Amino acid sequence: MSRKISLGAGIALAAVASAVTVSLTYVYAMNSFNEKMADVNERQAMYTKLSEIDQKVRQDYVGSIDEKTLEDAICTGYVAGLGDAGAKYYSAELFQQYQAGLTGKNVGVGVTTVQDEDGNMEIVDVLPGSAGEKAGLKKGDVVVALDGKEVVRLTYGEAVNKLDGQVGTTVELTVLRPAQEEGGTAETLSFTVTRAEYVQRSITSATINGNVGYLAVSQFREGADNQFNNELSALLKSGIAGLVIDLRNNSGGDMEVMTGMLDVLLPAGTMVSSRDSAGTVEVEYTSSANEIGIPISVLVNGSTYGAAELFAADIQDYKKGLVVGEQTAGRGEKQDIIQLSDGSAVMLSVAEYLRVGGDAFSGTGITPDVEKSLDEEQAALLARRQLAPENDAQVQAAVTALVQQGAAVSQLPGSSSQDASSEPAESGESGESDASSTAEGDSSSEPSSEAE
Repeated sequence: MSRKISLGAGIALAAVASAVTVSLTYVYAMNSFNEKMADVNERQAMYTKLSEIDQKVRQDYVGSIDEKTLEDAICTGYVAGLGDAGAKYYSAELFQQYQAGLTGKNVGVGVTTVQDEDGNMEIVDVLPGSAGEKAGLKKGDVVVALDGKEVVRLTYGEAVNKLDGQVGTTVELTVLRPAQEEGGTAETLSFTVTRAEYVQRSITSATINGNVGYLAVSQFREGADNQFNNELSALLKSGIAGLVIDLRNNSGGDMEVMTGMLDVLLPAGTMVSSRDSAGTVEVEYTSSANEIGIPISVLVNGSTYGAAELFAADIQDYKKGLVVGEQTAGRGEKQDIIQLSDGSAVMLSVAEYLRVGGDAFSGTGITPDVEKSLDEEQAALLARRQLAPENDAQVQAAVTALVQQGAAVSQLPGSSSQDASSEPAESGESGESDASSTAEGDSSSEPSSEAE
């Protein structure tokens, strides 16, 4: 039995529904307005406070003000106040240097340094053809002053930044050169270096333990994927039994470059996905079905960052090898560069990267399948690139992990027949990998610096 609703009741119901809709819309609009007003009021209070500080400083400060330096410092402080470990403000000049670094090219002295126990800069590598090499700098030199200012007073980080600059500008380095012979005396030398463009190198390639391929990647820069794949191809042709990929002290970098290396190691599937603040998941890169079929070990440590962490995670998640070493840094945020109108830029974290199963690793890092640490002496040698593979406990643990995966390694870790000459050597431009390398600095590992 159907019931009819009278015209009057229908109009009344429609009026009630309309009133409810209007009320809800009003409430939503008011909440949105209040939120926006609160935001506006907070920002107004911030601007007012900053204006008050500026007024008082300009009225009473006895020193001089460099307006550009002050502006950059304000912007740097704002970004630092976000509490985002990956956020950074770049002045126009620094942003140009950042962009140049992505292509593997920079302008500066062209040396890699670590901070020594006195707070000075020890040179652990001088790039071939760099301004530093042409000026006469050598490995082992300790930079104690820049343009007459002591490194320990500048702070190490500031001193490292001063090594870079514009083409044709100069920087004076005061260097303490260790005694060349036992019982000799150290020399204090001065070098005036004219900054020039230099190319940073990202890949180290070698054959270790007789028939194990070794590829170290210090950062994912433009072109590094091609170099990686060329070196890998040469190693495979030589008949390696397994592959060790060293991502220790890898500072991350370009995710697309990373996937260009990872693709040949994985079956078809998702390589990179991210989740933004709204919870939206985006698949950014997928792999094709062309993976190599040899055992793989991936080396990581506490200075393995970002894209390098996801590389290791994908190897684990697809069960393509074992991850060896120490817990990684836990820097799994996707960062975006926003360029400003004056040429400066802000880097912000806009999403978080996900593992294949959908879990984020930001703040937690990647846990190795095989945990292995270096002692203090070995860690110091690794930072200076003086730790040969046969003496590197983590490298040898990675080789053992290959054996566990079925690799027929010809020289087992700890055996007397292990080749003492398996330390990586530099490779030529042809990309051929006969115990060769194109080494580079470990830019993110503290307290070391990339070639400057």
